[in-house]
Amino acid sequence: MLESMEQVFLTRQPEQVHLRRMQESDLEQVYQIEVAGQPAPWPSWYFRRQLRDGASCWVLESGRTIAGFGIISFSGDQAHIMNLGVAPAYRRRGLGRRLMSHLLGVAREQHCRHVWLEVRRTNRPAILLYRELGFRMKEILKGYYATRDGTQSGLLMSRPVAMHSAES
Repeated sequence: MLESMEQVFLTRQPEQVHLRRMQESDLEQVYQIEVAGQPAPWPSWYFRRQLRDGASCWVLESGRTIAGFGIISFSGDQAHIMNLGVAPAYRRRGLGRRLMSHLLGVAREQHCRHVWLEVRRTNRPAILLYRELGFRMKEILKGYYATRDGTQSGLLMSRPVAMHSAES
């Protein structure tokens, strides 16, 4: 039984996935991931703006396919994880954790003291991951996210950058 479970796990792993800086040529695939994962996605031009305005933008690439992306910005000693997404075909393989760990490392390199993010209150898998990585809820953001039918609340979560946690 264990052998078959290991085989299932191995077959679910993406082929060689590597992390690199996002480039403008990646934006079409990044936007497709955003649209697949968000009921009210960022507009495509906003990704280009983040890339050009100095946010730290990263992709996980499998062959010629973008499997996921992460964007973090900085203001003083604060880091803001602005957006993170994993393509549907690559979900539940630890890629979100890998991206988050990398973004936390970037915040550490930038000598940030705190990192924060917003997450949809209904996004349980993301909330659980963020909690595992040491994020704690600071505030409920009523009506923060647009939906097809109106708005939904979000959570503002934060953590100190320098902490020993499960991100390593």
